[in-house]
Amino acid sequence: MTTILAVDTSTVACSVALQVGSHSIAKYSDEPRSHSRLVMTMVQDILSEAGLKLNQLDAIGVTIGPGSFTGLRIGFAAVQGLAYGAQVPVVPVSTLRLMVATYLRVHCPLPKNLENREIIAVLDARMSEYSVGRYGLNGDGEVVVLENDQLVSAEQALSLAASGDPLAIIGEADQLLETRPELAALYKQVYPQAEDILPIAQTEYKQGNAVPVTEVDLVYLRGAEAWQKRKRLREA
Repeated sequence: MTTILAVDTSTVACSVALQVGSHSIAKYSDEPRSHSRLVMTMVQDILSEAGLKLNQLDAIGVTIGPGSFTGLRIGFAAVQGLAYGAQVPVVPVSTLRLMVATYLRVHCPLPKNLENREIIAVLDARMSEYSVGRYGLNGDGEVVVLENDQLVSAEQALSLAASGDPLAIIGEADQLLETRPELAALYKQVYPQAEDILPIAQTEYKQGNAVPVTEVDLVYLRGAEAWQKRKRLREA
């Protein structure tokens, strides 16, 4: 029986989930700017509800970006403490990949005839830039990467969104698509949810891809100096 904890704080949403065998528990909040206050309480609550201790976990799944600089750091710092203290390996998950999984669970619970269709995942990176990932489904209904997550201009993001035959454009793309009604019709606002990390982490763990937390790095797509610049601008 595999036991997986999952944590996501990469966007405005904060969520934690736990899977014990075939049973799962999930907690989700979209309360703004509350990740640092919520995440550890949610972890403690979910472990207590399941009657588990940290050292009984097999692995912890966590989003590593792209996403909010501050949000990513809060969630990853929490996972670092948990994983290091209990010597539990970690499964890193792309935020954009997770958004696709959440979209499929919520909006396409029984995906059929979706092979060769694309899902474009978008996060607003500010400064007129967007983090974009192109994903699809194979013949077995598994999510596959069509193009690696990347940081692009608004014009490039629109070009990527219009390429191929997208089933949906998901995430934070409402402003991006304001001038493209044909693309806006495909848009769904989706924030990632930790419960959708669970099947990804289960598969990766069984394939031996869980790693020590010391081997995991956050993926900002944009350098940390840009985050510091934004921070100084906000303070000013």
